[in-house]
Amino acid sequence: MSRARLNAAHWAARRFDPAFRDEAGLEAWKLADPANAEAFDQIWGVGQDPALVEAMALNVQRRAVRARRPGPIAALAGGLVACGLAVAATLAWPQLQLMTVKPAAFETGRGQHHTVTLADGTRVTLDGDTRLEVRLGDHRREVALTQGEAYFDVAHDEARPFTVKTAEGSARVLGTAFDLELSHERGPGRVELSVHRGRVRLAPSGLIHRTAVLTAGQRAFAAEGRLSRVKTFDPAADDWRSGWLETDGVTLARLVERLNRASPTPIVVEGEDLSRQRVAGRFRLDEPDVLVRNLALVHGFKVREGEGGLVLSR
Repeated sequence: MSRARLNAAHWAARRFDPAFRDEAGLEAWKLADPANAEAFDQIWGVGQDPALVEAMALNVQRRAVRARRPGPIAALAGGLVACGLAVAATLAWPQLQLMTVKPAAFETGRGQHHTVTLADGTRVTLDGDTRLEVRLGDHRREVALTQGEAYFDVAHDEARPFTVKTAEGSARVLGTAFDLELSHERGPGRVELSVHRGRVRLAPSGLIHRTAVLTAGQRAFAAEGRLSRVKTFDPAADDWRSGWLETDGVTLARLVERLNRASPTPIVVEGEDLSRQRVAGRFRLDEPDVLVRNLALVHGFKVREGEGGLVLSR
């Protein structure tokens, strides 16, 4: 971590305090070195993220509510509210510190699998067409999964919780093994969690929503701020890491989304009716063109060569 980024995080934490009056000192520090200004602007921008601001405000509200009690505690309520943002800044410090860590980016193309071992000992296996960024801080470990699917075998570290964040929700653990997949089959997107070992908390995006703690052999997804019901699966069964997908029923659009991560040739489904066609079975993912042609024979749809890929239609 550079000294500029560390000092920028300290300046940002101080500036969250409404009593901060050293704008001149901050500007002088920024002007002293272009790297200082760049580091501060980046970290301050993160601090203005709506989700972080809401989270800090919620902490302030909770503390204010707890302070509204008879007697001497009630007299402290005003003081607690007055210093609320300062308290929130303190609570936000681990996140600010994490943002001083330069992220490590990993990416795979269609049909590729890649396994990496992070500096903390965590092993991550990326499915095809997957992107993620990793930050390992002093107090937190955080992964941003922006596309695709990955399997995480997390090194246990009670002092540094491990969180995987997506646009639709997050999964937080201490030490376990789980699979997290981003899906866009139905438009807005969803994140699906499958726990292979240990316990993982799945939280939809947003502030106050129901969360769920899943254990080994349980699966659920989060979409549009809501959780699905929890289902069971066999964590010992073959999965995408060994080239298989076993399901008791998914839409053809969902299956094709999975196949497109394994296939160097894009596959497109034409028509909402065909997209919603349910299919079930045990499918090999490493021969997607053969699979869709076999499914076409069973379910009565057509497969043709289109521009740049295969097109499925009635």
